[in-house]
Amino acid sequence: MQHALGLPFMIHPLIPEFLTQDAVGEVAKAAEDAGFGIVAVTEHPIPSDEWLAAGGHDALDPFVSLSFAAAATKRIKVLTNLTVVPYRNPFLLAKSAASLDRLSGGRLILGCGTGYLKAEFDAMGVDFDERNALFDESLAVLRKTWKGGSVVHKGRHFEAVGNTANPTPIQADIPIWIGGNSQLTRRRVAEGCQGWMPMPNPRSLGSARRTAHIDGVDDLRQGIAYLKDHARKVDRKGPFDVFFPVMVGGTVGSPRFDLAAYRDHVAELEAIGVTWVLAPIGGRNMADLRRAIDFYAEKVIA
Repeated sequence: MQHALGLPFMIHPLIPEFLTQDAVGEVAKAAEDAGFGIVAVTEHPIPSDEWLAAGGHDALDPFVSLSFAAAATKRIKVLTNLTVVPYRNPFLLAKSAASLDRLSGGRLILGCGTGYLKAEFDAMGVDFDERNALFDESLAVLRKTWKGGSVVHKGRHFEAVGNTANPTPIQADIPIWIGGNSQLTRRRVAEGCQGWMPMPNPRSLGSARRTAHIDGVDDLRQGIAYLKDHARKVDRKGPFDVFFPVMVGGTVGSPRFDLAAYRDHVAELEAIGVTWVLAPIGGRNMADLRRAIDFYAEKVIA
C-alpha cells in the first residue's frame, strides 16, 4: 500500500496561511520526507454557491499549485485529483500536462474525470450533456499530442490538420487515472488507462454526485472485480492502480482519530486490491498540519 496526501485546499473557505508559495512547498516537502508517494490537488474552477454552502470546497488551479509542489521536491509524484477534462480544450490540457511533467522530471499522474456539477459546466460554457463525448475524444487528443510530431485529428468537437505541440512530456505515456464509480469509468480504465479513482458515495447522498454508490468495502470489492474481469475480456496487459480516499477512523490530527480502526481499514482495502490511499490529514494551520503529517509517517507509513 502506498500513501497520498492532498494539499490543504479541499475546504471552504480556503485558509490564507496555506495560500502561499512557501506553504505549498513546505507541505509537499514534508510529505516527501514523511514517505508519501503522491501529493494531490483537486479542481473546481467556479462551483456554485449552493454547492459550496452544502459542504463543497474551493480549490487552486491544480497545474499551477502542483508546479510549486514539484519545484520544492525531488521524488514525490504530483496528481490532479482530479481535473475535469470537459472543462478544458484538450490541446491546452495536453500542453499544461506535458509542461508540468517535463518541469517535474516526469512525476505527473493525470487524474481525470467527466465532472458532475451542472452549474459549474454552465458557468464554464460547456454542454453538460456532451461531457462523456468530450471526455473520450479529449483522451484520444491527449495521447496523439503527447507523442510529438504533427497531429492530425478530426473529431466531433476538435480538429487539427497538421499541428505540433512542443515540448513533449518526459514520460512516454503520462499515467492517466480516471475518477468515478460507474461501469463506464471502469471500462475506460481497463481499455487503456493506468488507474481507477473511485470515490466514497454513500447511498444516503442520493444521486447528487451522478455516479454509482460506493458505500463500503463490499461495494468497492465488487467494483474492482468488475474492472479486473473487463480487463481480462479486452486482453488488457499490465497492472493498474486503484486510488481511494479513506473515510474510516476520522481525521488525522483530530483528538477523535481512531488509529486502530484506520489501520484495520487500510489493511482491508489492500486485501481487495487498492494500491493507494488518500490519507485523511487535516489542520487549520501549518503547525497542526505538520504534526499530523509526522504522526501519520510514524504510526502508519513506518
